[in-house]
Amino acid sequence: MKLTRKAETFNLGDTSFRRKTLIDDYKTLLPFLQETNLEYPEWNNEAQAEFYEKILTETDLFSRNEDEDFAKRGRTLTNALVKIGLTNAKRRLSKVATNWLNNNVLAPDLIENALGIDVNNLLFTRQLLKLRIYDSNGVNYFYPFRVALELVKRYQNIPQWDFLTLIHLIKPTFDNQKIKAIIDSYESVSLNNEVFSEFLDKNFPDRENNLTANELFRGKSLDRTEFDLLFINRKSSVVQYVYYDFVTSLLNFKVSKSMEDLTQLLKISADSKIKKAFGFGKSVFIKGKDVHEFLQLNADNILLDENNALIYDQFILSKKDDIVGEYRDMTKRTFNLTGLFDFSNGLTNAINQDVFSIIFRDMFFSGEEEYSEYEQNLSYEFYQESTVSKILDLDEDKVLHEIKTFLGISDSSQIKSVVATQKEYKFRQFISKEFPREKIIGLLPLFSIRDDNAIKAQVSELATVPTIYEYIVAIAWFYISSEEFFITQSLNLTLDGNMLPLSHAGGGAGDIVINYENLTLMLEVTLMNKQAQKRGEWEPVLRHATNLTVDEYPKNVITMFIADELDSNTINIWRAVASVPLSSSNKDEIAESVKIFPLENRELLDMLVNNHNEKGLLKAIDESYEDFAGNFNLAWRDEIFSKTEQA
Repeated sequence: MKLTRKAETFNLGDTSFRRKTLIDDYKTLLPFLQETNLEYPEWNNEAQAEFYEKILTETDLFSRNEDEDFAKRGRTLTNALVKIGLTNAKRRLSKVATNWLNNNVLAPDLIENALGIDVNNLLFTRQLLKLRIYDSNGVNYFYPFRVALELVKRYQNIPQWDFLTLIHLIKPTFDNQKIKAIIDSYESVSLNNEVFSEFLDKNFPDRENNLTANELFRGKSLDRTEFDLLFINRKSSVVQYVYYDFVTSLLNFKVSKSMEDLTQLLKISADSKIKKAFGFGKSVFIKGKDVHEFLQLNADNILLDENNALIYDQFILSKKDDIVGEYRDMTKRTFNLTGLFDFSNGLTNAINQDVFSIIFRDMFFSGEEEYSEYEQNLSYEFYQESTVSKILDLDEDKVLHEIKTFLGISDSSQIKSVVATQKEYKFRQFISKEFPREKIIGLLPLFSIRDDNAIKAQVSELATVPTIYEYIVAIAWFYISSEEFFITQSLNLTLDGNMLPLSHAGGGAGDIVINYENLTLMLEVTLMNKQAQKRGEWEPVLRHATNLTVDEYPKNVITMFIADELDSNTINIWRAVASVPLSSSNKDEIAESVKIFPLENRELLDMLVNNHNEKGLLKAIDESYEDFAGNFNLAWRDEIFSKTEQA
């Protein structure tokens, strides 16, 4: 990604693209873009408008607005795909994107297994490790994601505001040594020896002098020359007059506490320039009907603190926020797709700082190379699949040795299972705290009435409601089940670093596949209504159930089709299917009996509420279906034709 001459920071998306379910959205957009590539030789206005028309017509991502510029919307919707390397600037899909759509992503190597993330997480991790932000000169660049990894590798509980602001303020012209020094310098903030505004002023200065805020505010009045040395606006010196008038009015009010000075202060604080410079783009103060009420409403406002030097701290923070504010959220959401960051409680942490310290120990953060040699041709490295080991040029033997030592194992083949066990333990702790049985009981009815806002508010804004339903059903079954099972390996969902759902992982597998000792249970989950189930669920559920029955043979397999409401024909067809031998779509083998049992959401809820475990239900299903297998005559068509010929 190359910055324009005027750009002060990078943007991983587009401000007109406000959706949060990025993985699902990208996987929706890419096939339509692929189709447009085939229909149009160039990514011109016509192709862009036609692409957006298809998105409006064939998906529910956006509502139609005839006043929109369709070509422009086609461009802005796909900007993020370009920046992450899923397409080039001409919107031609990269090898990474086509493999992803075809469920053929490069398998993780032994080192990547230590990260404990799934295939979707891994794809974005690899792409972000390669992502360079180029200066407008097209030569100097830096790696923002690597800076992010280095920060969480070094420090814990970094406020998200600090974390994202710091990354966005790095310039592509900063060399490797300077970026390392900035990251080192953050230690003083981490240890509470320095406030973040001081860190910013020291490492990303807008000024070239050693004057301090304490020196500026030492007297009763402000020296205008000194003021301009600190309160800088590089775009316009005229704006500094507005800054000076505001700070002077603020100091006057803090001394007098008079209504006259308050009126003057509120008048000038309404200026948009003051909001940007001192209020993070919003109103600087809450208005009150008199001085007493004003002071009460603004008791926590740092600008009114008796330490006037804090006015400058606020200025530094607000000015930097003005540069990066609208871009931070997209950066966070994109980084979150990797599953490597814990963004809970407004803080940022690595999901496994110890493993990070081994794998991401030595990384280059910046460099020089022609932009045309990296992001201008689909045959270049940025658009090809590659492992983390290759991207970072790791000494694989050395890194694997350190990982095995840390995990206390002797064989590299054990890494995946050990890390999976650790993830399972962490997930169980998480759901015990965040999704206890009582909360699941409260959530399940919300899917019946489709209170999507309440569901997202209680679970995650970053996943679709159908994805969240799978997640909640899996946790519900975990509470229902009397037999232990590996819940994280049963889910076919992509999780973020906070253990919350992002997307269905795809790959042609069932939604939830539970491996009990003597039974494999698959839960196929849908929120489709009766009519939509006929069109959208019959074939995939039957295919998944058949393939699993063949793959697990001779182990017993039961599939449960879980929906809020069930169509009577669907129920009976699932029942009849058990008497018909069905061929696997993966191999040349036949399942003698495919057992699919429909279960309604209310029935699942009833089991949870009344503490009914799975054993009685599964036993009854087996007994009910036991006479179906082996009674079907596969030659029935031949016999009909034979009788026809005889007649």
